[in-house]
Amino acid sequence: MKFSTFNHAIRYLGAFALLWMCNVAWAQYTVQGTVKDAANGSPLPGVNIVVKGTTAGTISDANGSYRINVGSSGSATLVFSYIGYLSKSVEVNANSGTVDVSLAEDVTKLEEVVITGLASSVKRSNLANAVSTVSAKELIGTTQIQTVDNALYGKLTGVNINLNSGAPGGGVSVQLRGISSLVGASQPLYIVDGVYVNNATNRNGRAAVSGAEAGAGVGAQDDAPNRLADLNPNDIESIEVLKGPSAAAIYGTRANAGVIIITTKKGSAGRTKISFAQDAGFARAQRLLGVDDWSEAKINFFFPAARRQVELDRFRAAAGQKYDYEKYFYGNTATLLNTRLSVSGGNEKTKFMVSGALTDEEGIVRRTGFKRYSLRANIDHKISDRISFGVGSNYIRTNTDRGFTGNQNNTGASIGYNIAYVPNYFNLFPNENGVYPDNPYFAENPIAVTDKGINNSVVDRFIQSFNFGADLLKTDKSLLKFVAQGGLDFTQNSTLVYLPEDLQFQRAQANPGDALWGETRNVNTNFQAALTYNYNIGKVNMNSQVGTVRLNFFENSLLTRSRGLAPGQKNLRQGTVQEIFQALQSSITDVGIFAQQEANWDDKVVATVGIRWDKSTLNGDANKFYAFPKASLAVNVANFDFWTFKETVNQIKPRIAYGETAGLPAFGNTFTALNAANIGGLLGSVVTTAAGNATLEPERASELEFGIDAGLFNNRIQLEVTYYDKETRNNIQNLSLAPSTGINTIPSNRASLSNKGWEISLGATPVQSDNFRWFTRVMYWQNRLLTKSLGIPAYFQGGFGTALGTFWIREGISPTTIVGTPQVSPGVFTIWGDQQPKFQMSWFNEITFLKNFDFNMLWHWKQGGDNINLSAFLTDSGGTTPGWFNDDDGDGIPNGRQRPPAPFNNAGRWVQDASYIRLREVALYYNVPKTTLTQWFDDKVGRVRLGVSANNPLTFTKYEGYDPETSTFGQRSIGSGVDVTPYPTAKRFFGHLIVEF
Repeated sequence: MKFSTFNHAIRYLGAFALLWMCNVAWAQYTVQGTVKDAANGSPLPGVNIVVKGTTAGTISDANGSYRINVGSSGSATLVFSYIGYLSKSVEVNANSGTVDVSLAEDVTKLEEVVITGLASSVKRSNLANAVSTVSAKELIGTTQIQTVDNALYGKLTGVNINLNSGAPGGGVSVQLRGISSLVGASQPLYIVDGVYVNNATNRNGRAAVSGAEAGAGVGAQDDAPNRLADLNPNDIESIEVLKGPSAAAIYGTRANAGVIIITTKKGSAGRTKISFAQDAGFARAQRLLGVDDWSEAKINFFFPAARRQVELDRFRAAAGQKYDYEKYFYGNTATLLNTRLSVSGGNEKTKFMVSGALTDEEGIVRRTGFKRYSLRANIDHKISDRISFGVGSNYIRTNTDRGFTGNQNNTGASIGYNIAYVPNYFNLFPNENGVYPDNPYFAENPIAVTDKGINNSVVDRFIQSFNFGADLLKTDKSLLKFVAQGGLDFTQNSTLVYLPEDLQFQRAQANPGDALWGETRNVNTNFQAALTYNYNIGKVNMNSQVGTVRLNFFENSLLTRSRGLAPGQKNLRQGTVQEIFQALQSSITDVGIFAQQEANWDDKVVATVGIRWDKSTLNGDANKFYAFPKASLAVNVANFDFWTFKETVNQIKPRIAYGETAGLPAFGNTFTALNAANIGGLLGSVVTTAAGNATLEPERASELEFGIDAGLFNNRIQLEVTYYDKETRNNIQNLSLAPSTGINTIPSNRASLSNKGWEISLGATPVQSDNFRWFTRVMYWQNRLLTKSLGIPAYFQGGFGTALGTFWIREGISPTTIVGTPQVSPGVFTIWGDQQPKFQMSWFNEITFLKNFDFNMLWHWKQGGDNINLSAFLTDSGGTTPGWFNDDDGDGIPNGRQRPPAPFNNAGRWVQDASYIRLREVALYYNVPKTTLTQWFDDKVGRVRLGVSANNPLTFTKYEGYDPETSTFGQRSIGSGVDVTPYPTAKRFFGHLIVEF
């Protein structure tokens, strides 16, 4: 009886289970269809389709087709999203069957996904920070840019960029929202596909060999490029810029100067695509300044009496022959070539992208140039529906010849420094036997240096990235995921600076013939792992993450020098004086822990709180964790039901954010170094005059950011306004110690800085039709910098002293304030200017007309910001400045000896306004129609694009130098803006061909 009852029970439960499963099967239904581009009707592979409010989803295949099971018997909402397109929500039910969808291009970028944490992201429309983004189209879609950082000019608010040199291979200093440190370069952290990449400027010793070493700045005058120049801009898909601590707090101790996140191109499911591109062009100097002519009257005035007859004889012997050395050195036309080939494709499980590129660019100065060879492979694979991973490999080789320009402190090898003193009637060219005449006006014959000297750098670099994701727990309403990311950046930089023994400058040395070989290896590794949990509480979507980060940085640098070289030799062993010029080994480890919680209430209110704890071997206490909190809030007012202005104001989003970051002390600041010494014929060690500080802490920054974003007339007009208040405290300054200690200085956390500024972006699509579309954007930004406290007496830094202009570091003014003679009172000099600009603006236009023509144009206006133009000081000293012998005020004293402001001949004459208006980029492209390609190539060619473009073709400025952006000391955060005969920057013109199969 009992058995029978149990048997009936089993049958009943079995029937119930079968009925339940049938009901479930009945409750589910399937929707399928195709996703296409609204503009041209082409299928879109890789589109994400998600059932709103659940984790159920799929992606479209190579033909744009999709099929998704909807786990509900009632109506549901499908959300279609794709990078670069506006998302679309579609209501479906059990009777929908086939649903075809067209997606429109996201001109406003509101659907753009922006990184908000180390393991999470958010749509821009929900973003609570002013995060700037640059797409591949904006980065290199107009013209071919030599380096990545060069391509950012004028495209981001809150960014100030200095060009360290116009030499091939780059050399750029980027500052985000002002200056975060009084020491170092205040450069942002760069992350490429999750890899913390090296952007160091490796010293090559050129300043020592050429004669500039004894002056201000030491290694800062080597004119070496920063390592971001290695990256191929054409590999980049997008760039995100976290400009301040409120956005960058989750990156902790290395984010004081902001974070720039670079994502490279990936493959997509669909037909394998082959893309070939060829850029060919030329470069010319942006401007030539000209030189002053000489006459017997000028010779009699300029030269002292004892020298006049010699110069008059030389002038008469020239018989009217003139030599334009500026045009000879800087007036050349350089050839520019860039070739790229990529293959991409894959299926739903595996996607790949392989690319190769060759950049070969001559410099406008003879025997200078830049070559870059790049090979990249990115592969993404789904092991299963729950597990995926990706790897990226990039090998780069660059070969750079930068020549000899810049400062040389009145001795040695520099083109500009020498020609500033050579009158145009004297012949510096070699005779028929190849013998170069000595330069009687200065230390060297610059033609001989150009022909015989070597300043070369060869870089081999390998960047390896990886990412891994695993869905640990997945339900209709929640997803627990494990993510890991990291990689390796290996850089080897081999350098040679060489001046042969027969050069004029070398013959004057005790040991003529100088070679300095350098080898620098950097190995950066990083790993981060996190758990993310996405779940819903009612209408609130929650995203939690917690994880850890480990960074390791190793550098091994060796510079060896040999002087007194045998004729024709560069071998170090062939010199009479051999020395280890510089030897450095550094090993740094950072460890971090982070947690972040995001809450999104129906895309109406979005809030984030987070914290990161970091420790580093660069701190005085290597085991102490420092905390960096962050919080943000954004309210999409227009998404509320009470908002009744949706036809005119469809988006209005006030936002507020707060965050803290840090900047680490430089390697060596926490310990006292020992120098080798010969003591009584025995090897010994002596303490340096700069002590270390074992209690040193990181420089800390906090930032409060307010902003509002608005969209009008269905986002035909977009406005972003941001105000930030950033304060950096614990800034490192050197304390001067009593001479009795035997030590001169010790670093200490003393100073604090304040940066406050506005960032405004206004974009609009005034015209949009089938045959004509015009998008325009105006951006404005300004920053006000102040030294709030210093902790030590005021001091001067940078430049070459108060007689020529220098920077005054004291409380109550900006550390970029330029002062100089005349002296107002003891220790107080006249304020002549400020290196920081008053404001900057840019104006971008993108016009599509006649369906197949694209016209792009970017203007950039920098107002204010002064340079110390010591190139003008040198040409005035040599009598070669254009108009030198003119006498504008008629007082009998030539302009070259008496320049305003009064009182004449003070430091103010060299401090010049570096404002400019510049046409940064301009281009016109033609896209061959698809129908034409089909007729010509029978669907074997998918795209052909032809175009012409220019980079920096027009500049309007009153600045009296080659380029108002160039700085001999651009690597510094304080003390840049000093112009000493730099390598002139170039304007570049290109023709373009792009073919896709």
